[in-house]
Parts: sequence; C-alpha cells; structure tokens
Amino acid sequence: MLEHLSTVLGADLAPQRPRVVRERAEPHGHILEPEWSGTRVLVRIGHGDPRFVGYGGATSGPRELYDAIVADARCDTAIIDGVLVDDWRDESDLEVDDQGNAYTRQFGARQIFAAFDLLEVDGEALLAVPLLERRRHLEGVLAPSQNVRLTPYVTRDLRAWRDTLLAQGFKRVVIKNWNSAYAPGKTNNDWLVIEKLKATP
Repeated sequence: MLEHLSTVLGADLAPQRPRVVRERAEPHGHILEPEWSGTRVLVRIGHGDPRFVGYGGATSGPRELYDAIVADARCDTAIIDGVLVDDWRDESDLEVDDQGNAYTRQFGARQIFAAFDLLEVDGEALLAVPLLERRRHLEGVLAPSQNVRLTPYVTRDLRAWRDTLLAQGFKRVVIKNWNSAYAPGKTNNDWLVIEKLKATP
C-alpha cells in the first residue's frame, strides 16, 4: 500500500489518455462531458514542484492560476486532473444602461482550469475508486470560481446533451465508464473522445 501511495504522489504520474473514435453507439453505464480545448495537466497541490504535470512530464503553467486553484481547494494535498483552457470567454449578459437601453456586456478572454477528476486527496489514493465516486470527491474538494471550473457531465440522455454541447461550441465530447478506475499514462476504452454518438441499436 505504501509503495502504491508513493507512486500516486510522485511527479512521474501522467494523465490517463482517452482513445479517439469517430462514432460510437450511446453506451449504458457511462457519463458524457465536453472535451475542453487546451493543455491537459495534473495539478499537484501541496506536493511541491512540479505544480503541473502533462503527458510528457512536468510542464509550465501560470502561477496566478495555480494559486487560484489552491485557494479554491478544501484540502491540504491533492492531485487533480483537468485542462488549462486558453481564451475562455464567459457567456455575454444582456443588461440595461442608465438610459434604459439594452446592451450586451462583453467579457475579455482569460485562462481557466477545467477540472474533471481527482486522483489523490490528503494522502488518500483514489486511483482504484470508481469514476463517479471520484467525481463526487472532486465536487467536495474543489470549489468552482471565476478561474476554476468543475466540468459538467450527465449520466443519461447522452445524445441530447452532446447536441447541446456542440451548439455551445464544443467540437467533440468524452464518454467515460462510470465504474472505471484511473489508469495513469494509459489509453483504454474506458475514456473515449467521440465526434458522433449514435442511437443504441
């Protein structure tokens, strides 16, 4: 157990890789979430350098965003999987000025961290914990804020929500086996990036 925990906390831990497929029938026992465009990283809180680890090992990331993630975390240590998203823009709000004229408030682009998995928290390894339980742990550990987002997901009506995400500008979606363990650095069929989700035959 100690050897396993040491591996979890080590800087050599790499993100699990999704398999890319063009289309797949809507599966049972899976969640669906958007595929973020950006840099995939593990964020290491309370473990010293490196703060960010990508597919190829330690990678750079903005100190200000890292500090925001730490400030939003309700724990002493954690390893969080997600994406550094560049040029994120909040949805425009329709407002009314002092003269009663309607206008759309425009927000400037900024970098955010979109979190979707939790591998360790306060020294407890979660790699073998089923995905849905890890997601619940993540929601209890990380508070969403202006710079930190919890990736939304659904467990049913996957095709309908895929269409909604595409309409919002996401090009592809990810489906994940909700009972799957986390496989650092590996590619398997538990996580699939897809373009087209067909009806279940």
